[in-house]
Amino acid sequence: MPFFGRDREKQVTDKDVAAHNGSARLLFGEPGIGKTRLAWAIAERHETVVVSASPSERMWPYSGLSAAAAALGGARGAAIDGLLARGRDWPEHLFAEELNRTLHLVHDEPAVLVIDDLDEMDNASIVVLSFVFARLHGTGLTVLATARESGGRHDFTGMAHTRIRRLSFDESVDLARSVLGSSTAAAVLYTIAEFTAGHPGTIVRVRLTPREAAGDQPLPLPLRLADDRARRRREGRTADDPRVTSLLDLLAVGPVFSYDRLELVAEERGVDLEALIDDGLVSVHDELARIGDPARRLSHHAALSTEERRRLHVRAAQEHESAHPATYLWHTSFIQPEADREGLLVAAVELARGGDHPEAIEFAERALAGAISPEVRCRHLIDLGEALVLHGQDVQGRHYLNRAGHAAQPDLRARAALARLRATAAIEHMIDEAAIAVAVDADDGRTAEHVLCESALLHLWHGELERARELIATAIERGVATTETALVARLLEELGTDTLSDLTIDTGVATASADAELPIELELLQLRAGVMREEYAAVRRRIRGLLERTPRLAPIWRDHLLCLLVTNEVRGGDPLGAHEAVAAWRREWVDGRTVDVATILVLASAAALDPLDPQAGALVRQGRELCRRAGTPTLLPWFAVIEGQTALAEGRYDDAVVSLQAGRDAVEADDPALLRADADLIEALWLSGRPAQAQQELHGLERAAQRSPRRWTTLALARSRAICASDRDAVGAFREAEAIYRTDDAPLERRRLARARERCVTVHERVLLRPVPRAETRNRSLTAQERDVVALVEKGLRNREIAASLFLSLRTVELRLTGIYRKLGVSSRAHLIATLHNAAS
Repeated sequence: MPFFGRDREKQVTDKDVAAHNGSARLLFGEPGIGKTRLAWAIAERHETVVVSASPSERMWPYSGLSAAAAALGGARGAAIDGLLARGRDWPEHLFAEELNRTLHLVHDEPAVLVIDDLDEMDNASIVVLSFVFARLHGTGLTVLATARESGGRHDFTGMAHTRIRRLSFDESVDLARSVLGSSTAAAVLYTIAEFTAGHPGTIVRVRLTPREAAGDQPLPLPLRLADDRARRRREGRTADDPRVTSLLDLLAVGPVFSYDRLELVAEERGVDLEALIDDGLVSVHDELARIGDPARRLSHHAALSTEERRRLHVRAAQEHESAHPATYLWHTSFIQPEADREGLLVAAVELARGGDHPEAIEFAERALAGAISPEVRCRHLIDLGEALVLHGQDVQGRHYLNRAGHAAQPDLRARAALARLRATAAIEHMIDEAAIAVAVDADDGRTAEHVLCESALLHLWHGELERARELIATAIERGVATTETALVARLLEELGTDTLSDLTIDTGVATASADAELPIELELLQLRAGVMREEYAAVRRRIRGLLERTPRLAPIWRDHLLCLLVTNEVRGGDPLGAHEAVAAWRREWVDGRTVDVATILVLASAAALDPLDPQAGALVRQGRELCRRAGTPTLLPWFAVIEGQTALAEGRYDDAVVSLQAGRDAVEADDPALLRADADLIEALWLSGRPAQAQQELHGLERAAQRSPRRWTTLALARSRAICASDRDAVGAFREAEAIYRTDDAPLERRRLARARERCVTVHERVLLRPVPRAETRNRSLTAQERDVVALVEKGLRNREIAASLFLSLRTVELRLTGIYRKLGVSSRAHLIATLHNAAS
């Protein structure tokens, strides 16, 4: 079996081995979880062998202990062999005590012993080792063993216990791809991961035809497993009570079962259904029952013969004939394969809209395997794809949208284009221009406006303001602009772009009641504008109200709201609020979600609020790499500002100047509150010994504050003035700045003012004249970004070529070179290369 994941288990065992004192750990899990593969991976990691306990040797006393001695070798192995030679007839408790004493007396290098299926050893070895393994401290022997999950107590109670978990969703996808091939469709891999619930033993037994794997033919659901009847019965049908097994078999042949009908069947068979629910064998949602563990369901289904499955389909159809037509159609489709299956596809759409996407996919695949007219098929698949995308199932949603084909009706084409646009942006982090073209040509003006506005927002999300403005202009030119277009235009204006002078729609948004029930798209636009207007408390209240709305919003909108809540707390300068918002956002991420560079920027901005959070630097590096890999440099300046703020907080003032100035110069915005780099740049310049430049930047900030008055700008200006006046009267200058702050101002800005006061007051109390450091005593450590520039300089690239290679502006490269020259004490490019060559030699 290919090996994926298990990072948690590997970290735990690595820690045990690294201690070198001696310890024992039992890794246990359900059958098929991959215990043996994990044991071999651990052994390979620590360059040792695996002792595999064999059930066939259980009749031989101490056979397991002999195998362990052979694997250990050295002084320990010889000591155990000697003890076995003379004490095989001793009582087990005496043998265990003597073995424990012997291992403590042996002087040998620390060793690792890996045992697979420890519980399969002979009883004598189990009794002795259970005593010894609890007392290994001080022996230098680390034992790492696997065992089956036990319903009761383990014999090895003295060992540390770690449960082997199932694979994560992403690890399941990777394993399925390795089994079925790299050409397997993403939607098929996601379906396998969903229907196997991370059980590796089930994933490796999935069998599909090449066309099924490619997504060209409907999937056989429940999934087809390799023919291993004895193993399936052992792993899947673990219930001892045959009545429970028969009930689970009945549930296994269908995606859902009516809870009311299941109660009657359970009563008829004398089964306590509530007990099965409490034990997790059966789960119930919206009055529909199913086997709680999808992997268990597959094992039950695979263990049934063809005749048994047909009999169970007949029984299940009878139970659902009158009250549950969709489930009745599911089961009759196996009895009468030639029947029309439109009803199954309709049921799939309803299930998807209700959030039951695994069941929706199962109904859809069953429907597509039969007869449906092309027009009906197309309409329902667009409905299904749209519903799946709204619930965050973007990969599978786009899969069904692609299978729908070309819709004849313009409104259907426009709806499909909007859903495909959302899915493509979520999966590939790209804006589908083909979807925009469909919307522009559509007869349905409302859907066309939706597509154009969502496309504009996606471009805003990636920092591409000009393209967003072009799309809003298109909506106006096409005559489809209404309230939504007006709100996007207003948001563009808040972001600093030119006002669209020909937009004359009176939306009445300013006078709308806070409790008015607006479409969620308009709510989000209003909230985004509210964040830009610094209405943080009102935005926070409104987002929380929307998240608590009944009925619950679709996951796509909840995701947008929670992301906006994080942004709101970041802009509001509340580190604790941002941390809580990030945690709430992550909790709602669906399995398989990919993270785009804009999302990384939001997470990095939140992490950067806390100077002790180590994630900020890693997120910035990840975001920069994604920007360069995808060829989308528009968000690089924002990452540069976070880098500069971090450098300022750490006292690396020259680095802070380079990053902050590069970010600020790359974003053309009259409103300094948009990027929020000016005050930090002024502080970095001042502390790096460049007061004249700091004063020049201060005058620029004062002029910008008059053009674009914001509360943040007022506070930033107060801090900057205090910094630039600190050489005359630091205490008085900062006292004046503090007087401007209100109790409801951002905690972060208060902390930044306090830190600036500490730095500036301390500096001027300590020294009045700052000597210029000698070139050889300057800080010679370069940042990763500066090292990238130096590497290209050494290759002979000019500044413009370096800018193109690193997706930077020419001005940014010049600033970074200036910082490099200052750090290394050089004055030119030739001097830099000569210095580097001398250092290398």
